[in-house]
Parts: sequence; C-alpha cells; structure tokens
Amino acid sequence: MKAPPSEIIASWPEPNYVNPDYQGPQLLIVGVILLVVSCTVVGLRLWVRLHMKNSASWDDWIMLSVIPFMVCSTAVAILGTRYGWGYHIWDSKPGWRKPALMTSYFSQICLTIIMTLVKLSLLASYLRFLTLPLYRHLNWGMITLVTCWGIAFLVASLTACRPLRAYWDTGLALQAQCIDDQARTLAFTISNLVTDVMILILPIPTFWRLKLPIRERLALTGLMSLGLLACAASAVRLYYAHRIYHVTYDSSWEGYNLSLWILVETNLAVICASIPTLRPLVRGYFSESRLNSRSCGNSSSSTHRHLAQGVSLSASTHPPPSPGSPRIYKQTTIKQTFYMTESTEALNDEAYQVEMSSLGKI
Repeated sequence: MKAPPSEIIASWPEPNYVNPDYQGPQLLIVGVILLVVSCTVVGLRLWVRLHMKNSASWDDWIMLSVIPFMVCSTAVAILGTRYGWGYHIWDSKPGWRKPALMTSYFSQICLTIIMTLVKLSLLASYLRFLTLPLYRHLNWGMITLVTCWGIAFLVASLTACRPLRAYWDTGLALQAQCIDDQARTLAFTISNLVTDVMILILPIPTFWRLKLPIRERLALTGLMSLGLLACAASAVRLYYAHRIYHVTYDSSWEGYNLSLWILVETNLAVICASIPTLRPLVRGYFSESRLNSRSCGNSSSSTHRHLAQGVSLSASTHPPPSPGSPRIYKQTTIKQTFYMTESTEALNDEAYQVEMSSLGKI
C-alpha cells in the first residue's frame, strides 16, 4: 500500500483522538450474523447428506473445511476495527498502523483460501449430475484451473514481501522487496469474479437437457444462479479496492468498507453454494405438512359425516313418542356413531402411515 505524498499529508486536518469520526459497528453486526447463517446452512447441508440422503461426498467435506477460515476471516476483520479500520487515516493513532496492516494481510490469506475451497466444492458437486463426457471434461478442467489459481495467489500472498514482516513493518520498507500490492489485489479480484461467472454458467446447459417439467428446470437454474449474489458482492469489493488504490489515500476509512464486503462476499458464496443441497429438507417439510393437513381434513369430514348419519339413523329408528308416553331412548345409536367415528380415525391413521412410508422411499 503506497504511502501518501507529503503534500497530501499536509492537506489533512489535525488528528482527533478524542471523538473521531467512525463508521459504526455494522461490520461487527453483519459479520457475526452472516457467520451464524453460514454455519447453520453448512450444518443443515451435512444433515441432509448424512441422515436424509446418505450420500455425503467430498464436495460436502470441502465446504465443511471452509468454516474455520470463515471464523478466522470474521475475527480478523473485527479485530481490525480496533486498530483504525473505520476511522479516517489522519485520526488513526501512530501505534495502529502496524496491527492494522497485519489484519489486512491475514484477511487476504483467508479470502484466497475461502474462495478457492468454495469454488472447488461447487465444481465437485457438479460431478453428481454432469453425465455427458464434454461437460465432465470441462468441469475437471475448471477444477484444475481453480486449483492452480488458488495456489498461485496464495503463494503470491505468502511471499508479498521479503522479508514478509516488511508488509506491515514500514521501517523495513526501504530494504525489502515487495510485490505490487495494488496489482496483486486487483488481479485477484477480477480473476475471482471471472471464474465465478464461468462456474455458474457451466451446469446450465445440462439442466435444460434434463427431461423435467419446465418449472422444475427453471427452479434448478434459479437455485444455481444464487451465486450471482456473491458475484455482485465481489463487484462491490472491486469498487472499494479501486477507490483505495486510485481515488483516495484514506485507506483506513475505505478499508473498512472493503473488509465489510469481503465478509459479505465470502458468506454469500458459502450460503448460495449450499442452499441447493437443502431441497430434500424443504421438500420433506412441506410434504409432511400437506399430509398432516390432509389427514386432519379427512378425519374431520368423516366425523361430521358419520355424526350426521347417526342422527338420521336415530331419527328413523325411534319414532316420535305419543303424548304422555315417557321419553326414553336407547343409546345404541350413539354407541354406533362413536364406533364408526373411531374406526374411521383408525383407518385415516393407517392411511397416513402408508403415505409417509411411501414418501420415505422416494
């Protein structure tokens, strides 16, 4: 990150260490909420694959391995707000610069690992339904490309400076050899966005070749297109990276927004890549709800029908008494009505169990 020229520094206002401008706690709030949602969605994904479908594969385990890096990325971003991120650079205390640059460095490491693993998990999940040799070869080609892409940028981050601590220790900047931070960051962001779009487009032709109703194919395409949300977040992150390197020297203020959108992008990538795997869970929930509703409706209608039959039977069996005769009736009709109602409820329960057992075999 380039140091601002002396004339720019001279134009800054006096430092305010008492009540400086601060962007607020939205990074903390958004980061924690999205992390909880991501962990929940991945947990439900594993529940579906292990307990409902019994078909967990390496795409699920790759996605599970993302979670520790998600936690690390969120913690590093929140920690950065204690060392100047979200404050104007002229209000940052002198002791904040080194830890702030350290949090920025480790955030880049986590981002590279997270995006690489999410892409590999998504491509691995495509192998479940890609049957044509052409698309399987393309998919394996994308797996190779993403693996090389992730390794290349991870190595570039790990060797950003020689010695590495010169990245955050400005006292070593003159003696160190560092990769152009601007070029590395922009190259990663742009290539990340391009590979995301390529991965999202890859399975769409296969969906439209499936012999499914048009509504089902549209639903599948829509689920897989959720990744466009992560692409949109990546585009916003590219905008803030451009502002830091080309528009302003207020890097700590703009860096806060950059850190926020890194969290949004990575969490949306995990969530959108896992939501399509939850279809059996959602389908099972609504199917059970419909069966319960149908069972209750059948039981209620049967009860009303048999009660009406019982009343009419009672009316036909016992003619009106003559004047002065005692109003004594037999209770066999009522017993018969209750017996018929209980039998109907038992049949409904049995039918419900048969439907549920059939549903479990699908």
